[in-house]
Amino acid sequence: MFKIEDIMAERFEGYPEEIQEFMKFYNEKLREAIKEELIQDRADMMLKDIDKSNETFINMLSEILENGCKGFNKMSTRSLVNIYLDKKDEGAFMALLEKVNSLL
Repeated sequence: MFKIEDIMAERFEGYPEEIQEFMKFYNEKLREAIKEELIQDRADMMLKDIDKSNETFINMLSEILENGCKGFNKMSTRSLVNIYLDKKDEGAFMALLEKVNSLL
């Protein structure tokens, strides 16, 4: 079997080729699920702020445009997991892993 830490660190070498393929596939599905939830979370936050006041929304948008936002596609899986855990709790992460497992 394999370690989840190896998937998050994208360390596939040392495993048989068949396991490496599965690990890469799982890694991609995990990344897609995390990105989808992070994007939805950010969009919900921005849309909620629009309803509160235009100033709050404009401040958030200005922060993104001025400081930039490193694209999720360029981040490592570990970085995505860390961002996810900063925004959500471990229970939500476990639910996300179960969701990914159900896709396999």
